[in-house]
Amino acid sequence: QTLVVGPHRLKVDLYEPDGGRRSARPAVLMVHGGGWAAGDRSELSALAHLVAQQGVVALSMDYRLSSEGAHWPAQAEDVAAILRWMRGHAGDLGIDGQRIALLGGSAGGHLAAWAARDPDPRKRPNRLIVLWGPWDLEQMPSGGPDWVRPSVDALLNGRSAREASPLHHLAEGMPPTLIVHGVEDEIVPIDQSRRACTALRRKGNVCTLVELPGQGHAPEDPKQVMRAFTAVQESLEAL
Repeated sequence: QTLVVGPHRLKVDLYEPDGGRRSARPAVLMVHGGGWAAGDRSELSALAHLVAQQGVVALSMDYRLSSEGAHWPAQAEDVAAILRWMRGHAGDLGIDGQRIALLGGSAGGHLAAWAARDPDPRKRPNRLIVLWGPWDLEQMPSGGPDWVRPSVDALLNGRSAREASPLHHLAEGMPPTLIVHGVEDEIVPIDQSRRACTALRRKGNVCTLVELPGQGHAPEDPKQVMRAFTAVQESLEAL
């Protein structure tokens, strides 16, 4: 089921567990990658189906893209808007508004992490899952693919990379966080996730880092894909 939400007409796909709509189910909002410039909500459909089979309501969202003229913080505003909408319509969706996880992959992981550090607890998710996402836009590699730096520049459009980096805005009271990252990632170096997890813990937050040996930006080895999914599943079970 595809829903259209808010003044920007953002599309959100809803994946529900079998057994009919019941109230107070846990939910996860999924945010796709694509360098803030490409991709759409369908990229996470396979994961959303798997999550729904585990009894969690999954919603996968589109957001405004830099390639369409939307620059920072438009993308973050879209994620925050959908999260607020989910809480405001929890009864209609059959979800528990206090059991919402936010999951993002790659650029979507950056957006999810940004939402999780919002000082207003009503705007934060109850759990954060970041899959190979950047935490520090100042430290994106120059030695990786030649599109990485331009994609960051297109997102920021002259704004400060530091000001848009979750790593530099972490706070106490953030939700329990799972980070999954390939050790050989050349697009977003795993050092970003290691630094983020350390910094979160220093602020008194709970952070679990799952490192996938031999994997680049998103795992391809079936064993490591299963490790990643199992970690996500366990995190959602704790909602």
